[in-house]
Amino acid sequence: SGCVAAPLRPALQRLAPWTTRLRDRQPEDAFPPVYKRGSPRLVCAAAQHANRKPSLTFRLIRDAYAIFHFDTVIAEGFATSRGVNPPSIFKYAAESGPKADGFVEGGETVPTTLGARQENAKLWGGEADDLDIKASVLAEGLSDADLLGFYVLRNVPQWIGERKIKDAGDTRLKPLVEAALAKSRAALQLPADVLAGFAEWTEWYEDLNGKRIGVGFATEEVGPLADGKFGTNRIAFAISRARDAHLHKLIISHLNAGESVLVVFGGSHFMIQRPALDAAIGQPCYVGTELGRTALTCR
Repeated sequence: SGCVAAPLRPALQRLAPWTTRLRDRQPEDAFPPVYKRGSPRLVCAAAQHANRKPSLTFRLIRDAYAIFHFDTVIAEGFATSRGVNPPSIFKYAAESGPKADGFVEGGETVPTTLGARQENAKLWGGEADDLDIKASVLAEGLSDADLLGFYVLRNVPQWIGERKIKDAGDTRLKPLVEAALAKSRAALQLPADVLAGFAEWTEWYEDLNGKRIGVGFATEEVGPLADGKFGTNRIAFAISRARDAHLHKLIISHLNAGESVLVVFGGSHFMIQRPALDAAIGQPCYVGTELGRTALTCR
């Protein structure tokens, strides 16, 4: 038939706020919704961040590549503005693959990137530019220090996962924070006197969260919870809104170009994206961990 489907329209107003209630409804493990509209397909590998090959997240990424053909892969953790197939990401994936004990430092970025290369799919970062996030967050009344401080704080769970520190009370935290402050200050184009060093950063943290940075740090403190009990949750929430709006528009634009798309992002993003994707595309034809079943449900 000569019918051309009308272009999809982003449904930004339907992005769900990340609340404790939504968090508590999130499945324990990875869960990929599959959407189909005409021939383009969207598979969202809603990942439980993982660093091991046998994990469900790694299996789902392998299954997605084995079962479907993708034109485009959108991955978490680097900016869309870095362009298609950024060489530094392929280099990172090659270097942070499995260690002798099966530990994969680069997490799900590794199978996502290597799979895209094998399939000849175009790999794009799904992240908004730092300066776009900055404009969005400052417009909501947060300060330069809040943005910079949080950019550094959100590395802490990752550093623990990568075994760079044992916990937030580790003496190795200080040099990591100072390097991250310099890097993020440059990325956000902030003056040198915004959280000038480790002492200023720890003071910022204590003022916001009412406790000193240390062994008692909980991953929950960097969660983008609209109703979280920590001051840092409010900053995370504002940043998350800007990131998810960008990701949503990016997904819709690739589907409108007639491409089949794999998106690999942390599961919380899909809890946020789900009502907006459903509104823009329609209900998924499959949600679950056995992607082989989509042959029946997603014709």
